[in-house]
Amino acid sequence: MINMMYLVLTALLAMNVSAEILNAFHVVNQGINNSNISVNSKNDKSMKFFKDQLEIQKAKAEPFYNKAALAKKYVDELCSMISGIMDEVVEGSGGWIDKNEQKQMKGWKPELGHLSDDKNLDVSTRLMLEEGKKADILKKAIVDTRAKLLALIDKPEDKKNFESQMPLNIMENIKGQEGETKTWEEANFHMVPTIACLTLLNKFQNDAKNSEAQVIDYLLSQINALDIKVDRMVAKVIAPSSYIMSGQEYKADIFVAAYNSTSDPTILIGALNSNAVKEGDGPDAAYKETKVNPVNGGGNKLELIENGMGKYKTMASGEGEQKYSGAVMITGPDGSPLYYPFEAAYTTAKGSCVIAPDNLNLIYAGIPNPFSISVPGFSADKLTASASAGSFTGSKGKYVANMPASMVNSKVKITVTVKDQDKTTQVGASEFVIKRIPDPVAQIGGKSEGDMKTGEIRVVQGIGAVLKDFYFEGVRFDVVSYECVYIAKRQDAKIAPMTGAKFNGAVADYLKTCKPGDQFIFRKVRAKGPDGTVRSINSIPIEIR
Repeated sequence: MINMMYLVLTALLAMNVSAEILNAFHVVNQGINNSNISVNSKNDKSMKFFKDQLEIQKAKAEPFYNKAALAKKYVDELCSMISGIMDEVVEGSGGWIDKNEQKQMKGWKPELGHLSDDKNLDVSTRLMLEEGKKADILKKAIVDTRAKLLALIDKPEDKKNFESQMPLNIMENIKGQEGETKTWEEANFHMVPTIACLTLLNKFQNDAKNSEAQVIDYLLSQINALDIKVDRMVAKVIAPSSYIMSGQEYKADIFVAAYNSTSDPTILIGALNSNAVKEGDGPDAAYKETKVNPVNGGGNKLELIENGMGKYKTMASGEGEQKYSGAVMITGPDGSPLYYPFEAAYTTAKGSCVIAPDNLNLIYAGIPNPFSISVPGFSADKLTASASAGSFTGSKGKYVANMPASMVNSKVKITVTVKDQDKTTQVGASEFVIKRIPDPVAQIGGKSEGDMKTGEIRVVQGIGAVLKDFYFEGVRFDVVSYECVYIAKRQDAKIAPMTGAKFNGAVADYLKTCKPGDQFIFRKVRAKGPDGTVRSINSIPIEIR
C-alpha cells in the first residue's frame, strides 16, 4: 500500500508541486519509517528464533542460519549506503531543524524535526544524476544485493518464485508523461523535491528489509522450525528381517511416528478386540485412533523402550507365517490415553537361497552381467558366490558375471554359501545358459528402410548399429565397414565400399548431389560387438523423396 501511494504521488509531481502533495510525501515517508521499524523487529525476532534452533538442532539448523546471517549482512550494507545518500540529500538541501530549533545536517527523521527545504528540485538531480552520480552507484548496489540474496536460495523452483516476488528490484524502461522511455535513474531522481527523493530512498530500504524477511522466513522453513505441529500419528513396526529360519531370534522395533521425545509410549502386545477398527480396506489400511484399549485382557506390556521405540523379541519356532498384534498408547493433550492398534507378521522357514540375475534368466557372453544374490535370514556380508567357469566377481550381494564368447550355448553353475557362527554352509546353486548378444539393427537417422528427404539424409553422419529390445544398458556395436550403392534416377548404379561407419569420400559426394527419386542401398554392413565378434547385419534401402 505504501509503495502504491508513492507511485501515485510521483505521478502527481509531474503535474504540480503543491504543498498538499509535499505534505502527502511526508505522510508516506513516516509510514515507511514505521514499516521499517516493524520489519526490523520481525527480522530480529526471526534471527533470535534461528539462534534458538541452533541450540536445539545445530547440525540441521547451522547451514541455514549462516545463510540468514549473510542475508542480514547484505541488507545492512545496502541500507547503510542508502542512509549515507539520504544524509547527503538532506545536507545538500540545507539540512534540517530539530525540535530545539537547532540546525542539523545528518540523521534526519520526521519525528526529530523538519527539513529546511523539502521542495528543493535541484539537489536530487545534481547529487543523484549529475555531479554525484549516486543513482548509478545505488542501482548497482541494489542489483548486486538482490543477486546475493537470490544466491542464498538453492532450490531452482523456489529461486524462480523469489525472482518474481522479491520487493528489492529495478524497473527499467519506465514510460514518462508523454510516452517517452526513461531510465530508472531519470524516472526516479530527475527534478524531484527533496522530500520525494528521501521518501524513495526510504522505500528502497523498506524493499531491502522486506526481501531480507522473505529470505530469512524461507530459510527457517527449510529446517521445519516454523511448522512443529503434529496432526497425525501412525503405529509403525520395523524389523531387521521379516523372514527368519527356525531357531533364530526375531527382533522388531515398534514405535509411533512423530512421537513426543519427552514421553515414551506404552506398548501392549496381544490379540485385538472390536475396539480396533481399520480406516478403509486393503492390506495397507491403518487402524483408527481409539480412546479405549483395543487389546484383549489389557495386553502384555513391553518393558524395554528406547527413544520412543519398543524392543520386541520372541523366539521363533515352527515354519510359516507368524502373526502378532497390539497397540501403542500415548497420553493425549488432555491427559487421557490414546491407543494406536497394529498388526505385524514374520515368516520362519528352513534355510533357502535366492539367486536372480538383474536383467534376464540367462547370461550373455562378452558383457558384464549383474547379479543380486540374497539368502533370507542372513546379511549380505555373510554371503559368498562363485561360478563353475568364466569370471564371477563382487561381494555383499552384488556380483558381476563375465563369460567368454567361446562358452556360447554352454551352461555355468553359480553356487552360494553363507557363513554363520564360523560355519560355512552351501545354501543353493543354479545353472544358467550362456547366450550370444543378439545382432543389432543397422539404421540411418533412426530408419532401417523407407524414404528420406535430401535435407534429412544429408545431416546424418553415418550408419548406426542399434540393439532393439535388449535389456542391458550401455551395450554398443560399432560399424566397421559397409558398401554404398547409389542409383541416381535414370542412371547406372555407383558402388562405394567404405571402412568405418562414417559417410565420407564418395558416399559424401553422393549425398551432396542426390535428388528426389534417387535410391541408396547400404549393404554388407558389418558391426563389431563388445564380445569381439564381427556380425554381418541388415541392409538399408532408402529412397530420396
